[in-house]
Amino acid sequence: MPRTLDLQHVIRALCQLGHVRRLEHLGIRAPLDASAGRASDFGCLFGRDSLRMALDLLDDVPAVARVTIRRLTALQGVGENPRAEEEPGRILHEYRCPTDPRASHLALYWDLPYYGSVDATPLYVSAVGAYCDRYGPSLLNERVRDRTGHVVTVRSGLERALDWVEHRLERDGYICVRRAQPHGIQNQVWEDSSDSYYDEAGRLFDPEVPYAPVAVQGHAYDALLVGAAYCEDRQRAARFRALARMLRRKVLTEFWVDDMATFAPAVVCDASPPRPARVVASSPGHLLATGLLDGPGAASYRQALVERLLAPDMLAAAGIRTKSTTAPRFHPGAYHNGSVWPMDTGVIADGLRRHGYVAEADDLEDRILRACASVGELVEFFRGDVGDRILINECVVDVVDDGRIRKLEQPPQHTQGWTATRVWRILRHRARNGMLDDQEVSALEPRAA
Repeated sequence: MPRTLDLQHVIRALCQLGHVRRLEHLGIRAPLDASAGRASDFGCLFGRDSLRMALDLLDDVPAVARVTIRRLTALQGVGENPRAEEEPGRILHEYRCPTDPRASHLALYWDLPYYGSVDATPLYVSAVGAYCDRYGPSLLNERVRDRTGHVVTVRSGLERALDWVEHRLERDGYICVRRAQPHGIQNQVWEDSSDSYYDEAGRLFDPEVPYAPVAVQGHAYDALLVGAAYCEDRQRAARFRALARMLRRKVLTEFWVDDMATFAPAVVCDASPPRPARVVASSPGHLLATGLLDGPGAASYRQALVERLLAPDMLAAAGIRTKSTTAPRFHPGAYHNGSVWPMDTGVIADGLRRHGYVAEADDLEDRILRACASVGELVEFFRGDVGDRILINECVVDVVDDGRIRKLEQPPQHTQGWTATRVWRILRHRARNGMLDDQEVSALEPRAA
C-alpha cells in the first residue's frame, strides 16, 4: 500500500459522510451521504450511491446497510407520478430535505424524492440479499413507515422491488432506461451525464428511445436470484430463476460484439434484435462482479472481457478508463468519457477476484490507493490521460455540443462517498490477508461503541 495514504483521513471522511464523530457510530443516524464537504452539491441521499457504500462496509459496519435498507424501504415508490418518475416498488435516485437549497431548484423540474434510476432497485434487492445471507433474515421482519404513512416490512419492500424488476423485464425484455418526463435524467445509471451513451459515430442516444445498459442487466440477474432464494412462494421463486436464465442467454447473445472482444455498454431497443452500441467501455466489466458470467458456459466471454479491460487503451495510471481511448467521444478529463472512477475500477477488481484473477485485482486496487495517495483526497474521479501521471481536473471546461452547452471537464468532488468506502474495503481486505503492518491494521479496526 502507498505509505503516504493517510488512514485517519479515510476514517474522518467516513464519519463526515455519516454525520458521526466516531467510526463505530456509522449507521446509527442515517445512510451515508453521496459526498461531503462545504463545496459539495451532493451531501444527501442517493439510492445507488448509498447502496454501493453499504455493500462496501457490510462486513465491518453492517449498521450502515441496515439503516440504508430501512430508509430506502420507507421512501420506496408507492404510486405513479411521472414528474418524479415514481413507480410502485421503485427505489429512489435522489432525496433532499425541503430545507436543502438545491431542492428548490430541482423542484422546478422534478418532484422529490426523484426516482429516475434503473439500477438502484435491483441493487437494493441485492443489498437486502447480501445482508440476510451474512447476518440472517431477521431484517426482513423489521417495520418502517412508508410514504403514505402505512407500516410495512422490509420483506414487503423486497417483494415490491422484485415486482418492479419483473415488470420491466417482461415489458421490455431487459431493464431499460425509459424516462417518463422530458426533464428527467437522460441516462439513468451511474454514468448519468447526458453525453455518456452513444453509438460508434459518437451520436448520442435519443432520450425518447429506450435502451438497456449492460451493467444493469447483471444487477437484475442477481436480484432475480435473491428473489428466488427469499421468496416464500415456490412458483414465484421458480419464475425468477427462469427469468434469470432467459436474461443471461439474451445478454450473452445480444450484447456481445465479436470484433470488439467485449460486450456493448448498451443495446438500443428500437429494433429486433436490439442494436448494440459499438463502443468499448468499462461498464461491461461490472458483469464480472455479478452472477451473470459465472460458470463454464461463460468462460470464453470472461477471458476475452478481462483481456479487453486490461488493454492499454482502457488501463490508465489510476485504474480503468470509463471509455477506451478509441471511443469517438473520448477525452481524458470528461466526466464519463475517459475519466477513471475508483468505484468503477473497484467493482471490476471485485469481479476479477471473483473469477480467480487475483493478481490483476490487486493491481487495480494498488492503482486506486496510489491515485488517492497522490492527490491526498478521496476524490470522485481521476483523469484518464495516457502515461503514468495521476491528475485531476482543476477547472470547468464548457463546449457547445449538438447545439447545447455541455461540461467537457469539471473538477471532481473531493470527498466522494463511494471512493471513501471503496478505499476502506480495499484496506480491510488487505488487513485480513496480512498485507498491512500491525499499526495500519489497528488504525482500521472498528471498535465497539
